Amino acid sequence: MTSYLDFQRDDFGIYDYVPGIKVDIPCAIRNMPMEVYHGQPCVGPSISSSQLRTIFSKSLKHYWNQSPLNPDREPFQDTEATILGRAAHHLFLGEGDFSKYFVVSKYADFRTNEAKEWKAEQLFKGITVLTAKQVEYIKGMAQSLTEEQIIRDGILNGHVELSMFYPDPDTGIWIKSRPDAVPNDADGADLKCVADVFDDGISRGLGDRGYHQQAALTFEAVKYVFGRQMENFFLVYVEQKRPHSVRIDTIHPEDVGDGILENRAALRLFARALETNDWPGPKNAAGDGGFVRRTNWTRDWAKRRIQQIEQELAQ
Repeated sequence: MTSYLDFQRDDFGIYDYVPGIKVDIPCAIRNMPMEVYHGQPCVGPSISSSQLRTIFSKSLKHYWNQSPLNPDREPFQDTEATILGRAAHHLFLGEGDFSKYFVVSKYADFRTNEAKEWKAEQLFKGITVLTAKQVEYIKGMAQSLTEEQIIRDGILNGHVELSMFYPDPDTGIWIKSRPDAVPNDADGADLKCVADVFDDGISRGLGDRGYHQQAALTFEAVKYVFGRQMENFFLVYVEQKRPHSVRIDTIHPEDVGDGILENRAALRLFARALETNDWPGPKNAAGDGGFVRRTNWTRDWAKRRIQQIEQELAQ
């Protein structure tokens, strides 16, 4: 079987993508198509950051529902947010052949049969349709990003969409990591198109979406593939809608450390599920039939509301 060992790496230790070849050594590969990366590109079962986050924050069943290992998986459904994010990433990170993957709609909406047929033809060809409003948002985000000095200095440049792979030392499962950019030897960066760039929204998003786990996996991948320690993982946020504000944050080292532990826990669950072929949904910690309780915040609010009502009744 042909191996990436049979091909030449460049001076950075990176291989070019070779169609049809399964990854069988720890390596970094450029220009791997996204659909290949999100499939099963390795000689054994592989898992990514987003999949580990799904297992950790939801359940094995939620992962299995859309897993490439599942022959009966639910097809991925695009939303306006995912389409906008994908198109923005393609342009902002300097990937080529935009017109090969995206087209701007020539219809104001898709109510007529003609418009529906045209859109179906594009989707059949694997082309994503963008609305005029989405193009307006993309232009606005691009303008805001270019106004930031740190962007002009190249934080989203360097090795872009680099796919890294390595077998986990404990489980043997192949780990895959694909940050938006590795601008230098010490840092990684990821672009996030978001609705809320204020502190509370960013903090909630960090926890809800597990970006610290993504950073942690990138740290681990760089260590195993390149043999070096990363220092920073930057999140480059840009508002999808006007005024398209930009902010750039660094994930705290403590959160990266927590992310490593969380990824490890999810990976162990995944390894056991592979062995048993059992993909359970979320369970009560006390077991089936155990008590379920409201959150502390909800209980405290209810107590305050009772006091408020009592005060009103006493008037």
